[in-house]
Amino acid sequence: MLKEAIEKIVSLAGPEIITCSDGTKFAISKDNAIGQILPELDYPTPIVLNSLDALIQMVKTEAVLDDGRIYLSVRDHLTVSCFGHPIPELRENRIVYYEAQAKDVPGWDNQVKMPFDQAAVALQTRFQDSADRPYTLTLLSQITTGAKVTYNDTGVATTVVTSKGVSLQQNSTIRPLVKLRPYRTFQEVEQPEGLFLIRIDERGITFTEADGGMWKLQARQTIKAYLVEALKDEIEKDIVTVMM
Repeated sequence: MLKEAIEKIVSLAGPEIITCSDGTKFAISKDNAIGQILPELDYPTPIVLNSLDALIQMVKTEAVLDDGRIYLSVRDHLTVSCFGHPIPELRENRIVYYEAQAKDVPGWDNQVKMPFDQAAVALQTRFQDSADRPYTLTLLSQITTGAKVTYNDTGVATTVVTSKGVSLQQNSTIRPLVKLRPYRTFQEVEQPEGLFLIRIDERGITFTEADGGMWKLQARQTIKAYLVEALKDEIEKDIVTVMM
């Protein structure tokens, strides 16, 4: 009896659920406060693409066939999203139709330290050509082929003394900052140029990002320009908008 009495009291204290003829549900509390119970919405999962070219083809052949404008947003240097107008049936939310993700780029961390021989390989396999890549490769080649190397780091620049032969020595000051293009965004576009501080010691060479992440903004601008050029006909027809 006591258990049934407690259950009855709890049921009376709780809100009353009312279902209308159109299927909508409302909760009415004991003080007559009314709140609508909204159903959980089933949002479609966006199609994940691996390249900008695949995204462009999907937009041209499928997305623009629907009514309404299509938006392409360059979220970051690795992601571009495609979505449409808010949908009333989904509480004015937007559906992301496609999302291009640069998953297969090698990438490059903010600070990387490598032995000289590994760094020379990385510069040829994980970097796009740039003005300072030949200089950096030549520097690493001189270090790895020198018979004896002495390091003198002043905190501003590093001096390398490479012994050649019996008595001949070559003394050269390393440029502390170099501009390089590691593969860090979609491979269809030119890789953003980044400024790197290089430091050398007996164990190898260290590359430290020195542009405050501005290369990410440059990458987004490059991606946007690529999309605008590829979708210029759709943009002129006022059915596609590309934004950052």
